[in-house]
Amino acid sequence: MPAPENPPNPQSSRLAAYALLVVAMASWGSSWAPARAVHAEVTPFALVFWRWAGAVVILLPFAARHARADLAEARKSWRWIVFFGMVGAAAYPMLGYMGLRHTTAINASLLNASLPLFIIPMAWIARRHTVGRRQLVGLAMSLAGSLAIVSAGDPAAIAALALNPGDLLILGAVALWALYTVMLDRRPPMHPLSFTLFCIIVAVLCSTPFYAWDIITGGTFPVTLRTVSAIGYIALFPSVVAYLCWSHAVPVVGPNVAAFFNPLNPVFGALAAVLVLGERIHGYHVLGFVLVLAGLVLTARR
Repeated sequence: MPAPENPPNPQSSRLAAYALLVVAMASWGSSWAPARAVHAEVTPFALVFWRWAGAVVILLPFAARHARADLAEARKSWRWIVFFGMVGAAAYPMLGYMGLRHTTAINASLLNASLPLFIIPMAWIARRHTVGRRQLVGLAMSLAGSLAIVSAGDPAAIAALALNPGDLLILGAVALWALYTVMLDRRPPMHPLSFTLFCIIVAVLCSTPFYAWDIITGGTFPVTLRTVSAIGYIALFPSVVAYLCWSHAVPVVGPNVAAFFNPLNPVFGALAAVLVLGERIHGYHVLGFVLVLAGLVLTARR
């Protein structure tokens, strides 16, 4: 008689999910630098369209077999696929890139780090998920670390922040991402590659009319090594790698715990700015990294 298979270890599953969340944050956080590097050359609609079109090309060879097997489930659950594709893949980055044209990098980073403040009430309303005192303390430490990074260690920079139309667009994008995250446990029962591919195709279809309008009104961009490299990076890491990691990890740890990893976003954003844009590491960066990591240790422990 063959030996029974060992049951999955819940603790190992959670540790793997935590690792995937860190990879997702690294992919999203590092994408701010190439997006900022070409924001004057590539319009938001063009960036969103080519980001997802490139992601389809990258993902299709790996996902085609699973997508064919899951086609019947996709037809049955098409409403959920359209929802996730429109909210999480199309509208979220579109609002974010539009907001970046009207606000500062400090405001954008700070507002994106506020994702837990949206997810916690949404998760309670939709799922009655709650958070403990230790997790709230960890969240406060992580947000303090994000503040230290985006304010360059200057409290006056935080006091001087003021909302503008770009900030409101980014807040709208963060709210949409919170909704996407909270509802991820409703995703159709299909392979992660299939689910991601179908959602990306929806994002391409949704962004096509906006990009077409962009072209009609003269919104073109130069095809150079700089712009192609930036779009290629954004198509691979924040579009394919991050979405696969996030959609796998959130159902394992829950939306509240996943949201507590979001303050890592500006941490990796600062590191990418050093590597890509030539910015320097300062003491406030180190302080911010330490606070964010300490907060994650508190929030992630069972």
